[in-house]
This record gives sequence, C-alpha cells and structure tokens, in this order.
Amino acid sequence: MNNFLSDAPNMLTPLMLVDLDDTLFQTHRRITPQADFKMVTTDKQGQPLAYMNPIQQHFVQWLLHNTHLIPVTARSAEALSRVHLPFDYGAVCSHGGTVLNADFSVNQEWHIQMQCALAPYQKKQQILIEVLQKQALEFGSIRTWVVDEQGLGLYVVAKQNTENDNPYAPNFLPQLLNTLSPTLLEDFYFHLNGNNLALIPKPVSKANAARFLLQRFASQQRPILGFGDSLSDVEFLNLCHWWGMPNHSQLNRWVTHNLTQQYKEEGYYGDYQ
Repeated sequence: MNNFLSDAPNMLTPLMLVDLDDTLFQTHRRITPQADFKMVTTDKQGQPLAYMNPIQQHFVQWLLHNTHLIPVTARSAEALSRVHLPFDYGAVCSHGGTVLNADFSVNQEWHIQMQCALAPYQKKQQILIEVLQKQALEFGSIRTWVVDEQGLGLYVVAKQNTENDNPYAPNFLPQLLNTLSPTLLEDFYFHLNGNNLALIPKPVSKANAARFLLQRFASQQRPILGFGDSLSDVEFLNLCHWWGMPNHSQLNRWVTHNLTQQYKEEGYYGDYQ
C-alpha cells in the first residue's frame, strides 16, 4: 500500500455533481424537523424551507472538505441563492436551462446556446399554459407559469393546488398530462414530483448543461462522482465515473423494483438485455 501511494500521481480533488432537494436535504413539507436538524434553505420571505438531518449534515461536511461540489438542480438560480451552502465551482440550475459560473454569474456562452435552441419553444410554452388551464377544469385547481432566466422562458410548471402545498396529497397531474395532445407535447419531456409537473423542452437537460460545465476540467483527469435521487437524474449521473443515490429515494425504489422483477422473470441476476 505504501509503495502504491508513493508511486501515485499528485491527487486531484474529485468533482462531485450532486442533486440537492431530496438528496442533500428535504423541505419541511416532506419531513417534521427535529431539534438536531439544520435549516439549509429559506423561501422568498426568508422563512425556513428545507432541513438536513444529522446524517445529511455529516455527509455534506465530508463533501465540502473532500470534493469540489457542483450542484445540478431543478432549482432556478434565484432559488439556488437561498440554499445556505458554499458552491464555489459553478452550478447547473433550472433542469439544465442555466449554467452558473464559480462567482454565481450566469454563464453567457450557455445562455446564448439556450436562446438559440429555445427560440421555437417560446410561443409553444404560452399555448401549453393556456391548454393546461383549460383541461384542468375537469380535475381541479392548478397554477401554471414559465420558469424564466434572464428573459428566456425555459420550461412550464403546472402545480396542483393542495392544502399547504402538501406534496403527498392525491393528485390528478398524470391524468391531466394524458389529456394533452401528443402534437402539443412533441419535443417536450416531463418530470412529476409530488404536486409539481414540469414540462421541459428537450434542449433543456441537466446532462447537457453538466457536460458543458465539465469541459473546463476535461484535461485534468479528475475523478467525477455523482449523487441524485430521481429517475430524471440518471442522465447526468452517467457522466460520472461513480455515482450513488439516497436510500428510500425514487431512484432507489425503481432499482429495487426492477431488480426484483428481473429475478422473478429470469431466475437470476444478470446483464440487462
């Protein structure tokens, strides 16, 4: 072991691409904060919004001391600014629609790429909002908006109105989505999280934005690690040399379910065909 360490090249600090919500912390609507929990994000009014439990606190401290941490998040740049953690190496925001530099300024090269790619979607997003509101009348109440960064519409959000914005309340968003015309939804993909449905143009991608951000490190041969909780994170996680997921996450449940199904069908654990 000593010979291996003495012969190894100078260690480069690993890059850590990490999703935030439900990976490093949870909002108070999903948990009941305890005395030893730490508040880590606030809402627009400055009130506590999300917390880390003690294990998450230790994990984040380890990440900050041993890796260069790059958030890859659905949060907008404004919402990321309300996360009280130091991110000093850039960030991917808004499902990949925005890339931030190390000083938290918007990366203009990526913004210009998004302006060109999303020009055909600007009118489509407004039409989509009108149709969502009309179709929702038979199901219940929703509110809709376009997530905007620097005057550019990135994607559409439909949020079901529930008491106290309860993310676990029974929701009709999947049924609402199924009523929309395939032609209208062409070139969009969808992310459902509790009572929030994001309808995202295909050019907006966490993986594409993360790949762009990683270009500056390409010549350094750094280890790239990743953590995420949802199925929509897998694309950017596959850019990493190693990646993981929280226990009890959406991604963990999916892997467990499909492993069980494969074993029932095949009688063994084996390669996926």
